[in-house]
Amino acid sequence: MRSHSLIVVLILASFVILFACAGVKVNYRLPSVPEEGGIKLTKITDIEDGVGYLLITVHPDGSISYGPSISSGVREFFDISKDGTKVAYMGWKNNKGNIFVKDLRAGKATLQRTFRDNIYDVSFSPDGKVIAFADYRDDSWNIYTVNAEAGSAIRQITTSKLPELYPIFSPDGNSILFVQTETQVVDKQIINRDYLWKYDLDKGSLTQYAEGSCPAFVPDGDKVVITRFNKETVLGELWLVDLEKGQEFLIASSKERGFSYPSVSPDGKKIAFVSGTEEKNIPFNLDIYLINIDGTNLTQLTFHHGHDFCPRWSPDGNSIYFISQRGSEKGEWNIWGMDLKSE
Repeated sequence: MRSHSLIVVLILASFVILFACAGVKVNYRLPSVPEEGGIKLTKITDIEDGVGYLLITVHPDGSISYGPSISSGVREFFDISKDGTKVAYMGWKNNKGNIFVKDLRAGKATLQRTFRDNIYDVSFSPDGKVIAFADYRDDSWNIYTVNAEAGSAIRQITTSKLPELYPIFSPDGNSILFVQTETQVVDKQIINRDYLWKYDLDKGSLTQYAEGSCPAFVPDGDKVVITRFNKETVLGELWLVDLEKGQEFLIASSKERGFSYPSVSPDGKKIAFVSGTEEKNIPFNLDIYLINIDGTNLTQLTFHHGHDFCPRWSPDGNSIYFISQRGSEKGEWNIWGMDLKSE
């Protein structure tokens, strides 16, 4: 794997990916399970859309393998435009990973917006006109942007030799926040640490902030929710970081499970995130949870025995979009929508 591959180890370790019952077969065809009763679920993509950029295979002996491309623990497998009309996602077609934009309105087409080899991360600008992404070029991962609707011009944002991933636009659209991974030697051990950086699109300046990964802006633009790994348990925790004041607050932590892939609701009051669950006779899987931004009222939203992850809020806050293996023949990935009003 490339130099950034340790991110995957940490992300997956944060979920304590263990399989208690080897050989248990998951019925992926089910679009929902009884525990999700009352929640309206809508399938957004089909297998032809090529969303299967990340494939997780559970083998009879309980081991797991990944393909066709899982060399980075990216968060933005897809994004929803702020007007709610389009979804941009990482698609895998012809053995290449690129960005596709699918119009959610009836009868609208899907457009391929990049023509490269191995693109990760997708993030819409607030006006929906630009998409930020990460691409591996010249032996390094860097941040780029492309027009969301037309044209082939690509702008390179960063030029560092260190891996840079997870780009997200600030709510005002003036900057891009991303994660840079540094390799450090601590007590004779090589450790990769993720740090938040911000690039000012007008000034071209870079600013380093706190340690953390998987950033998600709070609507006011001054704060972000991040995943930070507990150095003792190696499990992911959710933290709130004030970028302007430098203040940090722990939102959620556990000695039994990890928390990651946060997404903040449009009103700034709730966080959707991913954690792992394990039940008797059922292999470990990832599910979507909700928690108040003050760390109260932890609620599990999905219960399907296929993986559900990468939650993204709809602009009106009434729905959450996510990637799931449900409703498919062999656990192929698709984007689904979950109507929270029908809870």
